[in-house]
Amino acid sequence: MSLTGLLLLAVAQSAAAQESRKFTIAYASEWSPYSYGLGSDVDGILPRLMDRIFSGIDGFELVHDGLPWERAQQVFFGGRVDGMVTTATEKRLRHSRQSAEAALEIPFHPIIRRGSPVKDVLLKDRRLSALKNYRYCDVLGNGWAEEFYTSRNVQFSVAPTIDNCLLQLKLNRVDIVVHAKPVLEIFSKQLDLEDDLEIVDLKYDESPKFPLLVSNSYEFADELIERFDHEVSRLKGGGIYEDLMNELVEAEKEKPTT
Repeated sequence: MSLTGLLLLAVAQSAAAQESRKFTIAYASEWSPYSYGLGSDVDGILPRLMDRIFSGIDGFELVHDGLPWERAQQVFFGGRVDGMVTTATEKRLRHSRQSAEAALEIPFHPIIRRGSPVKDVLLKDRRLSALKNYRYCDVLGNGWAEEFYTSRNVQFSVAPTIDNCLLQLKLNRVDIVVHAKPVLEIFSKQLDLEDDLEIVDLKYDESPKFPLLVSNSYEFADELIERFDHEVSRLKGGGIYEDLMNELVEAEKEKPTT
């Protein structure tokens, strides 16, 4: 092959390599406020968080894809998308590698009526031992709540949505709701309940952390995970990650309810 031919081949290979460094993350299309919407129109805390993290990672172009959750998992298992941010289950890890740093941390806190006498007890009794007979509420299908309350031998009622729980709390139909703090902040604001309800400054140890899962089919998985961990560690070490999460939550608070 001539020198010109070799140069053209090198250019073509380089262009192909750059194209292959696109990295597509699949998100749940109905996990508001963390992710909502279909295809490239997916929005929420998680896609915007990933945008900010990947802005500090050279050489990779981030692509978003919102899908119904079961569909998202299936296309990930099939290698048709490159990443997900979710729990690293045994099944998922058969198809992927995970980041060492948590991509998303969701602090779970209790929320109560303002002035409620249960506040002091909550702060002293993380196991809810003295509060077993109080009324709790959570959302239908929340596996985290099932595990949290079962481990404490506490009964709780089930509502279709978290706003339903918060309205019950305001009306004194339940006493305590333990849920994701960003969700509580956003819905308290949107439902105009900030004067009625108080989020207790108590993060439970079971608060979930979700790594970035990178498909085994992704050619640059090792390089990406290394760079991702380095960037997330830098953001967390400098306090930037916490500020960013606060910024994203505030942005969701200001969005109109649908």
